[in-house]
Amino acid sequence: MTGIKPPAGFENSVLDIETIPAGRRFGRIYASAFPDPLGYGKTPSRFSDPRRRDPARRFGVVYLGDTLKVCFLEAVLRDRRDGLVGDLPIEEKEIYARRYAEIETIADLRVVDLRDDHAIRNGSSDGCREIFPPKPCAGVVICLHEHQSVPDGIIYPSRLNGHTNLAIFGRAISKLSAVRVVPLIGAPGLATVINELRVSLVDII
Repeated sequence: MTGIKPPAGFENSVLDIETIPAGRRFGRIYASAFPDPLGYGKTPSRFSDPRRRDPARRFGVVYLGDTLKVCFLEAVLRDRRDGLVGDLPIEEKEIYARRYAEIETIADLRVVDLRDDHAIRNGSSDGCREIFPPKPCAGVVICLHEHQSVPDGIIYPSRLNGHTNLAIFGRAISKLSAVRVVPLIGAPGLATVINELRVSLVDII
């Protein structure tokens, strides 16, 4: 896999770490077909482990958002509006096929901070885009996971609306608990999110 390499000395650097205390709540949208709201696979994603040829060593990642809107953007809308204006039609069945979980931290989380100028101090001269492009290079992601500070994951701004996201490494999932799970269609505030994002639900047979 090609891409930029981590800055020199990155493995032993002092990272900007944010501590998220126990009792904080975040959201997650996931497919109803999966029973565990904290379950995860190892499919390609922004901060996933890219070591495809060594599955035994690969780590998993659970993504969380601090608002229902950013969860909807990241899990449902993503890049579908690129080049499109006006209302964006989405099939109703896509919404009914998902759940929304409120996830609470039950222990302090130590996450690498890539918001604001923290990304610069962590080795990037262009926010998180240079050191963490949309599909980051293998070296950077692996170095973060295996850094001497042993972080629980990453806190970073959504590229879609700037709201806060978390990417929690599989080793720290025990610090999370699903405190409420509802069908996405019944998530409080979903109607407002759909209106603000100019999404129209359609029933296509």
